[in-house]
Amino acid sequence: MECIWVIQLGEITTVVAATSKSASLRTTIPMSVVKQFDLNVGDKLDWSFEAKGGELTVVVRAVKS
Repeated sequence: MECIWVIQLGEITTVVAATSKSASLRTTIPMSVVKQFDLNVGDKLDWSFEAKGGELTVVVRAVKS
């Protein structure tokens, strides 16, 4: 069973440089999401994106082994 959560007025995070020598960016996963989906250090996440009507929808699924 797939569970879909839509968080409106969710938590705000800040995007920062991953390292000083990288073009990658990173942000923090809010603790409420970590707890809700029982995420742990080292877990893998599968990210999907859809741009529609001037909005970006991001779907993140935990890949549990």
